[in-house]
Amino acid sequence: MRSVNISDQSWSLLKGGNGDGGEQRPILQLPGAVPPLLDDTGDCTLILIFPRDQRAGGCVDHHHTVEDPYDLACKVFLSGDNPHSADTLRNFQYIKEGEELDMELYQADIRARFLEILGHSGIIVNQFPSLDKDEDFVTLSLPLEGPTIQFMAQRLGYSMPLRREAYAKVKPNGPYPGLEPMKNFDGHEVLAYDRFSIEGKDHFSSFRKVDAIRLLEFWLDRWVSLDVMQEQGVISGYYPCPDPEELEDMHHTILSCSGFLPANQLKGILSVRRYFGDQMAFFSRFMMHLCNALIYLAFIGAGFWIARRTVLGDEQGEIGRTAVAAFVSVWAAIMLQVFKRHTCRVRQIWGVTSDEEPIVQLNPDWDYELKRSNCGFFVNLGALLYIVVYVAAIFSVLAWQFQLDEKSVLYSYSSLILVAVIKGGNLVWSKLAPCLVSLENLRTERAYSEKLSALLAGVKLFVANWPFFSHAFLTNFIEKKCGNTLEEVAADAWEGFDATQVSSESMKVLKNLAFRKDDKICLPGCVPDDWRKMDSFAGTTCDDDLRANLMTYFFILIAVELAFLLLPIVLSYVEILKEYRKVQSADAEEGSSTYTFLQWEAKKFPYIFDSWGGDKINDYLEVAISYSVIVCWGSISPVVAVFGCIQFFVSYRLRIYRMLYVTRRPQPRVAAGLGIWSSIFQTINVSAVAMNVGLICFFYYPGNTLPLWKRLALFLIAEHVVLMLQSTVQFLIPESAHDVEEIKFYNEHTTSLLRNTTGKTHRDFVQPTPFSHINLATNPENLVTDDDDDSA
Repeated sequence: MRSVNISDQSWSLLKGGNGDGGEQRPILQLPGAVPPLLDDTGDCTLILIFPRDQRAGGCVDHHHTVEDPYDLACKVFLSGDNPHSADTLRNFQYIKEGEELDMELYQADIRARFLEILGHSGIIVNQFPSLDKDEDFVTLSLPLEGPTIQFMAQRLGYSMPLRREAYAKVKPNGPYPGLEPMKNFDGHEVLAYDRFSIEGKDHFSSFRKVDAIRLLEFWLDRWVSLDVMQEQGVISGYYPCPDPEELEDMHHTILSCSGFLPANQLKGILSVRRYFGDQMAFFSRFMMHLCNALIYLAFIGAGFWIARRTVLGDEQGEIGRTAVAAFVSVWAAIMLQVFKRHTCRVRQIWGVTSDEEPIVQLNPDWDYELKRSNCGFFVNLGALLYIVVYVAAIFSVLAWQFQLDEKSVLYSYSSLILVAVIKGGNLVWSKLAPCLVSLENLRTERAYSEKLSALLAGVKLFVANWPFFSHAFLTNFIEKKCGNTLEEVAADAWEGFDATQVSSESMKVLKNLAFRKDDKICLPGCVPDDWRKMDSFAGTTCDDDLRANLMTYFFILIAVELAFLLLPIVLSYVEILKEYRKVQSADAEEGSSTYTFLQWEAKKFPYIFDSWGGDKINDYLEVAISYSVIVCWGSISPVVAVFGCIQFFVSYRLRIYRMLYVTRRPQPRVAAGLGIWSSIFQTINVSAVAMNVGLICFFYYPGNTLPLWKRLALFLIAEHVVLMLQSTVQFLIPESAHDVEEIKFYNEHTTSLLRNTTGKTHRDFVQPTPFSHINLATNPENLVTDDDDDSA
């Protein structure tokens, strides 16, 4: 397959020439399931897609009448953070206040003003048509060198790392070593970050492609809203330009067999950060930490499964399950703290030590004219009401399942019905939550994302875990059996019960289980399987149902997650293959393909909420749900951890593949960690401690044979012991390490010193004041004592 000369194409240019220089562009074959692509990325920074009107085969209805065009144009060009953005409104050619306008003229005026902004900003613009000639691709290029990007970085207060050579100006002084950057305990040099200035440009590292993408987006946000342009149909989309070299590097680093090696795991996370930004890099880092941490639980689960089928009897196996729950409690208490400790060094190296956004991204749906101060209360109330309805539904299903005869056909499908209720509850809430959050009219993109994350995670985690909590801890009270005498109740609980054949030890256990309610004697809903052996082993009647529900739900959870990761890959491949064959058919006479890299990128799915291309919220949410089931209920059937560990490794690699070949490159967002998801996972870990301790005390043998007061006392003691252990670990391994603090002060000293070495000093501005009339001698009046005379 030969190369194609791009300059031979008859592309009309909006501004700045073709930027090709007549060069031959190579045909690339990426390692993924992608056809050969013509590399037309060049120095592109951002791509916008402008639809043509219906006369040219596009989707714009040029005869459509636009009502209130001036108000719509104000939404495009007015920025509350930039008063000068109002200047654009004075240059309209067709748009007039209070007058209707045809869509053709409205779009022409908006596009012309947008080009003026690009021209005044010094941004290089190129244009080429789509394969179907129904759209125009416009590439914006911000050179990595020169005054344009430097001015934008200074004006926007953009943070950049210093050069290593800049430290040569820092002399050793007290606790500061000087002359070179300090290294952390991992042996990595940590460069200081500071706001870029043109005067001190020689002190800063070179701009990267990801810096140009961010700066161009931040700059355009001050003058025009691309999101509003997309809503109004002026553009059909925009996205950062892809980089084929980075894509190929990430594929070989992460998706190859060597990607499991620790060195390549770190290298892969760094390549993710270069291409997708800090937000995606922290997600990838957390996923790898989670995968590696789950290996310990997987080994415990596999060992328990083998031992249970070889050397352990029923009673020893039940005690072993209690030991597994105790291990999971301790593991959950310290897992996240270890990640936080490692993350603090990474945050410092990446220069994202603060959770505050350096440049605020406005929510595109925010309407400054709407005041909805009380909506947050009603949104939270709506979430609470949904939980109440869901709890009622789960109670109904569990009560129905408990009453079924084990020999009936419905009993064999009862676990599937319960899973259907859980997944249905999740699906309904995933549609309701965005509608509720939009009612709050949140100002920033981050506030909207965090609110939606909190609502979705709070309800969906509850929906996923409540059935198991109810089955393990509430069935005893909900499905209790009561009667006038203990023998009567026991006969109702066990078929064929004969009080005369019960040993004294078993009778003692039976009496411990019994309790009084409304002058009647009751037995809990979960009782030992065999009334003859209550003294030696007490596997309960609820075990089989709970284990079946857990395994059914977890395997369906894995299957659904993998399906929704694989299906977009298949859909994307089929769609792109159709486009590629269309191009081959059109170019049959030339015998070459002209399907380009940028056109392939445009066919990908966007990385937005509820998209086939995925989104940050659902990526975290799917991980959180699977993780919560494993750590909270995995000890019921410890082999779940084995499948969970495999699932996390596979899903991580599928997500990376999806981001490379299925998802359109998202904006590289800055982040200082997991954000609100750190608190969500911390809540899951605290809940896991309580759930596993609860299972030990109330559900597993021998805790379930103790009197109720002893079980409550054991639960309170054990839970507090584990939480005290967690506090001890946090005290011994604080989130911020000593070397991080030392480097922080050193880098602050360095940036302060380098700022003062550029431009004029205070001597150039300050008028010296006289001080000859000041006498600070230790003996200003030259007094003499007797001791001085004697010594003289």
